[in-house]
Amino acid sequence: MEAILLGIYAAIVWLIYFKFKWLPWTTPHKVTVVIIPIVALTTLVLLLNVFAPSSNDVRVVKYVVQIVSQVRGKVTDVPAAGNQPMKKGDVLFKIDPTPYQLDVNRIEAQLLLAQTRLRQTRALAATGAGSKFDEERYESDVRQLKAQLDQARWDLSQTVTYAPADGTPINVQLRPGSYLVPAPFAPAQAMSFVEDEYQVIALYKQNELTQVEPGNEAEIALPTYPGDIIKATVDSIVWAQGQGQIAPGGPIPETGSAPLPPGRFAVKLTISEKDRERFLAAGAMGDAAIYTSGMAPIHIIRKVILRVGSYTNYLILKLH
Repeated sequence: MEAILLGIYAAIVWLIYFKFKWLPWTTPHKVTVVIIPIVALTTLVLLLNVFAPSSNDVRVVKYVVQIVSQVRGKVTDVPAAGNQPMKKGDVLFKIDPTPYQLDVNRIEAQLLLAQTRLRQTRALAATGAGSKFDEERYESDVRQLKAQLDQARWDLSQTVTYAPADGTPINVQLRPGSYLVPAPFAPAQAMSFVEDEYQVIALYKQNELTQVEPGNEAEIALPTYPGDIIKATVDSIVWAQGQGQIAPGGPIPETGSAPLPPGRFAVKLTISEKDRERFLAAGAMGDAAIYTSGMAPIHIIRKVILRVGSYTNYLILKLH
């Protein structure tokens, strides 16, 4: 955009001084012609960075769920295929339910016997032939067996693991015949599940955010979609980052010998409704601009700069 403005300015200078010769090409005029674009462009860039700040570090972040089995057992089926989208509730994998079903059957039989003994004891106690102590003991047995049955049924239900949300399983190394153990004994997760839901954040230096407020208009350009602009609004500014936290420990923190890299603060962006269903890859990076409530006339320059940069994403600068 700066080159375009300089080109327009040069054309005007040519018309005034050389084409129509409205003004003489003297030394004072030469100095003025050189100083005007320097001052004007410097002022314009400074104003843009305050009232329409841009970031070349925009990131698409998705939630990743580490899938770990809740029960131990041999895997019998793995319907999940790596990198294939799934819906919430689809089966990821199954574990042999036989030992857990046997536990349910055993406890159900014990509970049935305990409930029968409790009824008999109550009937005897009502006639004075039974013991109140025996009645209370069987009541306790029934309560304990019901709790054990609930636990056994829950264990049985965990032999089938379902997709926690709409998304895609990644790094699926699990195969039928594998043996899984529950956390924290599992050496690794069974698979990783990347949810379709995402967040878009743009990282800015702290002095670039003086005029930014929630609700400001924003635009995003990703190399994934060359020549396309994704509309968004500012959701919030995350006024916290790692440099503001001191980990608990004995040694005194050091900052002088190895200074931390310059910190940036994340601005969370909300994608507009028309672009909400657009696929955004986890880890995608690009550029963004935020348009504050001040100096609205110069926002058009930032929009042009962002769009020119978006079209340059069509260029694949490789030698092979």
